[in-house]
Formats: sequence, C-alpha cells, structure tokens
Amino acid sequence: MGPSADEIDRKVRPSREQVDQDLDVSDEIAEADAARYGKIAAAVVGAVVVVAAGVLIYRRIRRPARREQLKRMLVEALEDLPDVLQDLPDELVRQIKRPLPSIQRAVNPEARARVRGALENVIRRVRD
Repeated sequence: MGPSADEIDRKVRPSREQVDQDLDVSDEIAEADAARYGKIAAAVVGAVVVVAAGVLIYRRIRRPARREQLKRMLVEALEDLPDVLQDLPDELVRQIKRPLPSIQRAVNPEARARVRGALENVIRRVRD
C-alpha cells in the first residue's frame, strides 16, 4: 500500500504553508501598488481638472476684442469665397487699395473739421 494520508499531509504541509505566506506577501504588495497607483491617478485627474478650469476661466475673462472678432469674421468670410473671386486681377486690387475719400461735413462755414465716415472707421480698424 501507499503512504497514509497523515504522511502525505506532513510532507505537503510545509510547502502549503510556504505557498500561503508567499500569497499573503504578494497580496500585500498588490494592495500597496494599487494604493500608490490610485494616488497617482487621483493626482493626474486633479491636475487635469485644475488646468481645464484655468483655461475656461482665462477664456471667460479674456474675451477677444471687437477688432479681433471682426478680423476673424472677415477671414472666415474670405475663406468661403470661391477661388475665382480670390484671384482678382491686379488692376482691381489696385483700385480696392486706393484710400477712400474723406467725408467732410460743414458744421460751421468758418471752421471746417474733417469728419470720418463710419465705413472709413471700420476699414481703418480692420487695417490696424
């Protein structure tokens, strides 16, 4: 007959206890790693939230000036034009670039002051 159950148990018990100890140690290591990685993930998420909030606050506080908005709108409008209109002949470009005539309004015949029109103001702001 083979070895009895008690003999097998005596031979296997030290190995089983060693395996149990090794599993307990690996569980402790895994728990420590999980806690460390959890803290790292929480720090990364917190940093992303702080940066995103900062960007949103900055954009909310610093709204683009009217001039920037107008330039952006004009650029978008020009990008939408067909290619034929974007490739204007040189003569037409020269005519467009000529300065606009000034508009004068006579408030007092003796003192004539130069008064700019609304269109001239808009064009001057866009150029700047």
